[in-house]
Amino acid sequence: MAADRFSSVALVLLLTCCVAVPAAAAGDALTHIHFYFHEVQAGAPNATVVVVASLHKNASTFGDVGVFDNALREGPDPASRLIGRAQGVGVHASLDESSGLTAINFVLSDYGEYSGSTLATIGRLSLSGPSERSIVGGTGKLRFARGYMTSKLLSSKGASIVVVFDMYFTLAH
Repeated sequence: MAADRFSSVALVLLLTCCVAVPAAAAGDALTHIHFYFHEVQAGAPNATVVVVASLHKNASTFGDVGVFDNALREGPDPASRLIGRAQGVGVHASLDESSGLTAINFVLSDYGEYSGSTLATIGRLSLSGPSERSIVGGTGKLRFARGYMTSKLLSSKGASIVVVFDMYFTLAH
């Protein structure tokens, strides 16, 4: 009988812990930030992305690795205010070449209260449409950020592309 009481108490404690954690997280404020990523493809003057590894002698890009340091701007116009940099790596990680894997640090240099802070992200980049990736951390005022970001190709002209980003995250207290 004592064992049954112990099991019941343990079950109640376990359920209380499992219910309490999501309830606390649900009360955190969701922050949204929005900006535009401007990339100049490899081979063009002032390129901001470079392919650093490619083993293929055919048209396939599977396995290619690129490194980038792209401008983050307030708007889609390349002359809009510079608010930071997107620095990271991208890997063509899909045999059918429909997607890749990115790891990006968003370094915010002129973005109000978040200036001097960073957001770290990782996830799947769809080459055929919008993408959603994880925000896994941050620094400065964005320390312990957790959430997700969406991105969508806005324009592609010559060697330049513009991608719109929306980031949604909470900060641990």
